[in-house]
Parts: sequence; C-alpha cells; structure tokens
Amino acid sequence: MDPQISTIADLKFNPETLQARYRAERDRRLRSDGNSQYQEIKGQYEHNLDDPYTVPICRAPLKDEVDVVMVGGGCGGLLTGARLRQAGVGRIR
Repeated sequence: MDPQISTIADLKFNPETLQARYRAERDRRLRSDGNSQYQEIKGQYEHNLDDPYTVPICRAPLKDEVDVVMVGGGCGGLLTGARLRQAGVGRIR
C-alpha cells in the first residue's frame, strides 16, 4: 500500500457505494424470463453441442482430502498453484 495512504478513508472509497452501484447495474440487466430467454440449440446449429477436440472420459469421482481447491485454471489459477507449491502447500486440486 502507498505509504501516504494509511486507511480506506484516505482513499475516499466507500465499498457500500460501489456495491450499490453493482447491484443497480445487475438489477437493470436481469430479466424476468430468466433462462427461458434462451433458445434451444437445434436444427442447423445442433452440431455446436459436440466438442470436436475431446473424447468424453468416464471415470469414478475423485474422493480425496485437499487443503486448497481452485476453480478455473487460467493464468491466475496456474500462478496461484505455483505459489502455493512454493509455500509448501501440497494438497491442491
């Protein structure tokens, strides 16, 4: 943190105001018809339901104890996993 900024008040930042703005934006975009707004994929576009690059793998579910679970494996997830390993965390999924 910047040495000249010691508190949230110094930032002139109000988390509640930001949260209210995000809620208002979300409410503006939500539709009353929910998921029924989407059309079923069928006809000439039905082939898009299949993944041409992978073969489905059937296996038993994993049942293991872990210390950290990360959802998503983008750059941030990979970097986090690497840093956790460096810090000595071994059970990462």
